Amino acid sequence: MRASLVLCFAAAFACRDSGSKSERDVAPSAKSGGAAKPPSTAKLATDAAAKSSPAALNDPWAVAADPADPPTLGERHRIADEACPAIKQPYFYRIEKAGKVSYILGTRHFGVSLTKFPPVVQKAIASSKLAVFEVAPDDHVNTATKKVSLPDALGPQLWSRYQTLVGAETAQAVARGAPSTAMIAMMVMYEDIGSMLDMEIERKVLAAHIPTRGLERGEFQDKLLDKLLDLRMLRAAIEHTKDRNELAKESRDDLAEYCSGTDDSPGMDEDMRADLLAAGYSKQEIDEIDEEMVFARNADWIPKLEKIFEKGNVFVAVGADHLSGPRGVVALLAKRGYTLTRVTQ
Repeated sequence: MRASLVLCFAAAFACRDSGSKSERDVAPSAKSGGAAKPPSTAKLATDAAAKSSPAALNDPWAVAADPADPPTLGERHRIADEACPAIKQPYFYRIEKAGKVSYILGTRHFGVSLTKFPPVVQKAIASSKLAVFEVAPDDHVNTATKKVSLPDALGPQLWSRYQTLVGAETAQAVARGAPSTAMIAMMVMYEDIGSMLDMEIERKVLAAHIPTRGLERGEFQDKLLDKLLDLRMLRAAIEHTKDRNELAKESRDDLAEYCSGTDDSPGMDEDMRADLLAAGYSKQEIDEIDEEMVFARNADWIPKLEKIFEKGNVFVAVGADHLSGPRGVVALLAKRGYTLTRVTQ
């Protein structure tokens, strides 16, 4: 099942919750004396992926000793480097109106390091007076998630298939939790979770003491994640994923497409739509998922971005799927009188 949209959407939250302020999930606040916040849905999923093989814990560059084990962190890193040695056509735009200039970068939340981008991107980050993300770095989310027994909810046949796809250890880690957690763990199986672009940008701007802002709240994103990546979607993903080779190919192809800068079709691709139709979704339901995941959020961001761009010198980082197409952020800003120029070197 091709799920690049799901991966891009879900990984944004994993990146947020596993980001540079990781202490938010580890230690109580020294100022407030409060208890540590429990990790969110997306963090649980990426933690499960990172711990999916004992070899990965002891030696991140090892090769999985057992063919039934998921790929180690080192293997995932090698896959990412082969698929994307460098990014020569970034989704990176100069935005100008009334003499005020800002920049926006379309990110891929997993598998890509900032070092693979041309220097112009890092220069724009360093010279910015404000950095804007989908969710602000200091948005400490603590959304309650309904936990279910996935082996019971899926049934023995589908649960066994899921265990084969992700490995017994990962399956055990997500067995009692939200379907979205299990879905993300499956989608990031072959992703280089050691390279999180948004997290790197966040660290860079925080180190430079550049103010930050978010376009939406973490609580909204987590609720949307759990709503759309529900048990029905998880069933469809398991049923229509042939094997691990398919997961590996999807990750490689999606990463290579991002790095070549050639993906200009936001929302679900035809393969994923076909899989969901075969799983019982209607065309209207699929369109509604695209609307909630991408297009409605794009429209909501535009007035916020217009206000933010008034002073110029802003750097914006959002998922690349939000920039493309006639309902993408680039086209919507152009309709508001902004001049957008794609910058590739």
